[in-house]
This record gives sequence, structure tokens and C-alpha cells, in this order.
Amino acid sequence: MTSTDRPESRTHGDDGGDADVRPHPREMFIRLLFDTVRQDPFPSGTQLDLIEESIPAGMVPEYVELLIEKSREGCFPSTDVLRRIQRMSAGGGPAPRC
Repeated sequence: MTSTDRPESRTHGDDGGDADVRPHPREMFIRLLFDTVRQDPFPSGTQLDLIEESIPAGMVPEYVELLIEKSREGCFPSTDVLRRIQRMSAGGGPAPRC
């Protein structure tokens, strides 16, 4: 198993059963960055790069959706964000226009 395939971390209660299921630390890191990007009207390219360098395949659709939300916030979406959407979605449909 590689580091990118690790399951979620688990903690055990006194009875030996699963008391809590926590996300993998990498997922927690990505979610932290997602929250930051959601709140920032002009997301940092560095933070977007960190997401793209670390994101597991299962979180890519959520990331693309987040980028699409950001591009819809104004009439003139960032070319960088649009290129990231294109790259991460492998050439998905056209971006919405104002």
C-alpha cells in the first residue's frame, strides 16, 4: 500500500470497537485549503498548487466544483482558475459566461 492509498485513521474505544473514524491527515489538509479557497474572493495560486499536488483522485470532483463556484462569483473569471478547471476535469464542458 502506498501513502496515497492509506485508509482513514481509526481510534478504538475501550471495548476494542471503532469509536471514531477520522479522515486521513492528507484529506484534512486538503479540506483546510478548500475552506480557505472558498472564503477568499481571489484564491492564492500557491494554495491551489498545494491542493493539486496533494489531492487524492476521489476529491478531484469536489475541487473542480469549488473552482467552478469561484469562477461564477464575478463576470470576469480568472484565466488561471479556468485553466485549472480545464486541466483537472480533463477538458470538461465550457465555462459559464456572464
